[in-house]
Amino acid sequence: MFLKFKDTINILLLSTGIFLFVIDLFIVNVSLRSITQALGMSNSEAQGVIILYVIGYASVLISAGKLGINVGRKKIYLIGMAGFTCSSLLCGCANSIVLLLTGRLLQGLSAGFMVPQGISFIPVLFTNRARRSWAMGLYGSIAGLASVVGQLLGGILPDVTWIPDSWRLIFLINVPIGIGAWIAIYQRLPEVDRVRSQCMDVTGMMTLFLLLIGGLTPLILGPEHQWPSWTLYMLFITILSLLIFLAFQQKRSKQGLDVILDLRPFQKRVFLIGLLTAVCYYMVQDAYFIINSLHLQDMHGFTPTHTGVAFVFQGVGYVLASLTVNRLVARLGKYMVLIGLFVMVCGLIGHLYLFDAPHPCYVHICFLFFFYGLGCGTVLPALMTLALQDMNAAEIGIASGLYLTVQQVAICLGIAFVVGIYLYASQEPITHDHYVSKAYVYSTICSVGLLLLVMLFMSIIPFVNQKQRKTAMFHTRAVRDRT
Repeated sequence: MFLKFKDTINILLLSTGIFLFVIDLFIVNVSLRSITQALGMSNSEAQGVIILYVIGYASVLISAGKLGINVGRKKIYLIGMAGFTCSSLLCGCANSIVLLLTGRLLQGLSAGFMVPQGISFIPVLFTNRARRSWAMGLYGSIAGLASVVGQLLGGILPDVTWIPDSWRLIFLINVPIGIGAWIAIYQRLPEVDRVRSQCMDVTGMMTLFLLLIGGLTPLILGPEHQWPSWTLYMLFITILSLLIFLAFQQKRSKQGLDVILDLRPFQKRVFLIGLLTAVCYYMVQDAYFIINSLHLQDMHGFTPTHTGVAFVFQGVGYVLASLTVNRLVARLGKYMVLIGLFVMVCGLIGHLYLFDAPHPCYVHICFLFFFYGLGCGTVLPALMTLALQDMNAAEIGIASGLYLTVQQVAICLGIAFVVGIYLYASQEPITHDHYVSKAYVYSTICSVGLLLLVMLFMSIIPFVNQKQRKTAMFHTRAVRDRT
């Protein structure tokens, strides 16, 4: 059953939120060097451009869904869209590092309110199961397309020569899209009934945000300032506060009160192992794009455009693998994922050999990125399904919210640790006849080590039968599309 024209327009409007969020995550990965050079940013400030965006998103992601139920999904969607558009304008016009970092944080917060409303609208507008399935498929396809488009635009826009400071276009391009989408959403999407019984844990949301800031700040600034005592004290206090916060959340949950982090899914061994698997994987995922983008431009003289086009091949490999191996993953489970992880490890090792040349072949780079993308497309779509495979229908919502929050935190940790290794390690070649910097070698070895941990955790996850796996995939398909 295909969607009618009106339904197609509606799903495109609902997908605008996830499209803008994903495209702005990937567009900065490729253009980070151009932004850094234009504003003269330090290493920690460059990391902050990405981390603040993800922190803002992760800190409100769970509560935003409940806020939409309380206040109205359409209203919160419009507020989030307006906030994202205005903060994109702030980033595009920023003439100082402080303004840019502030704008990135506001972008993340706005996206955190905007994205959950789009996907929660789909079951309301598409009550027929077949039509809803088509709508979810289109929604997921648009989210995947955004990652490819973001990498391409992140390379092309900073190379525009007829506009001064053309890097600003990577943020300003959101403004006309946001304005047009806001008007169309306001005119076309209906409001749905609000449920006042849903409660908001505002204190928990603010506490989670402060804990994320408090934990990542010393990890980012510590290496740059040779780990002064304040960074260690701040890290210790944050860890202690996190333990107190988790204990308090558990107490509220036992009392039947609303919590931002429900810890009951942690009692299941499969979910806990799956969460550790996801942490290690997502620490590699975004760090890979940033490190290779910086390395190609710094060490091999690639333009942002050449870098962005090369990453498109990675995206194509990911999309092809995720579409073609879906049935194999459903039948073979973790064994297919292990094959994908092996492909990714081989791909990273291949990067070290290929880049050990003054002018590596561009065609070979594109093929290697495509090969690595095949591994990513085999692994990533299955991680959440395997982590939630023994959750019943009542527990899926709680567990998926925890999973998505931890996923975003893991991305931040990857930028702090893996990208941090690249930024702060020596940039000198290993020897006079090598062209791979020590920084690239160290960060790649770290990524390989994390993927080996993923393989270890994946190998000990229990292998469930096909019927159980299909049930888990049915319950988590809608949530997984947001990733």
